[in-house]
Amino acid sequence: MAQINFEGPTGLKKNEILAVHTTLNIGGAADWFYEAKTTEDLLAAVAFARKNNLPWFILGGGSNLLVADKGFRGLVIKIHNSQFVIRNSKIVVEAGVPLVKIVDLAAKNSLTGLEFAAGIPGTIGGAVVGNAGTADKWIGDLVEKVEVLGEDGEIHQLPTSECQFGYRTSRFQKTKEIILRVVLKLKKDSLQKIKQRIAENLSKRANQPKEKSAGSIFKNPKEKPAGWLIDQCGLKGIRIGDAQISPQHANFIVNLGKARAADVLKLISLARTEVRKKFGVELEEEIYLLGFGRI
Repeated sequence: MAQINFEGPTGLKKNEILAVHTTLNIGGAADWFYEAKTTEDLLAAVAFARKNNLPWFILGGGSNLLVADKGFRGLVIKIHNSQFVIRNSKIVVEAGVPLVKIVDLAAKNSLTGLEFAAGIPGTIGGAVVGNAGTADKWIGDLVEKVEVLGEDGEIHQLPTSECQFGYRTSRFQKTKEIILRVVLKLKKDSLQKIKQRIAENLSKRANQPKEKSAGSIFKNPKEKPAGWLIDQCGLKGIRIGDAQISPQHANFIVNLGKARAADVLKLISLARTEVRKKFGVELEEEIYLLGFGRI
């Protein structure tokens, strides 16, 4: 662990187990852990990391993340800022607000556009980083502006044209910018129609595994959906330790109880290898790997 000579913000924790902060419920300890409830908290945590030359990682809902069994040698900052305001057909929302809460908020105010996100876990900040969405609708389509803490330590306003949204990607995956808040531009519609579309989307997700998971493991290649490719390789249900390629949906790896990150990585490697051999397709991970030396 790095030699720390700065007291740090109030509430800073040492050796926090990260498994409890992820939906997959896997992962070792972070050397340092801090829950940022306000922008000021976040600025203080980043200042602490920079002053002490610590690697740092921003954690949202932990729904698209695999943490190494050895944990993370640095500071994990869990985003808990959760303020929002509605301005006509726009929602200005801080990065730590759960996406499902925003979907519900929009519906209650008869604002349409977010129905596709019903049932998607995680925070709005994480959703923007990964441009969360479905086959034909993305959160990036609704973003008007993103406020970030830049790598220069200053706060910047980025219009959607500068966010580089693509399939499961954005500029924020390539930079160390931290999303502070997002402005979503929606439209008015009838509450009844909005509720109906939400129900339809929730119904589509009803066939996804109920066990602990990190969501889809791989991005869908242009040839065929990743789950279909893995299924055709006969890998549904295969298990290493307590990690299993879901018998229900082959693009999910589930934790049956005491799975380790090493077990999940072996299944990821197996799926990639078998799909490459059978179809000549290279699967690309959708989940983020923390603590494996790929940061």
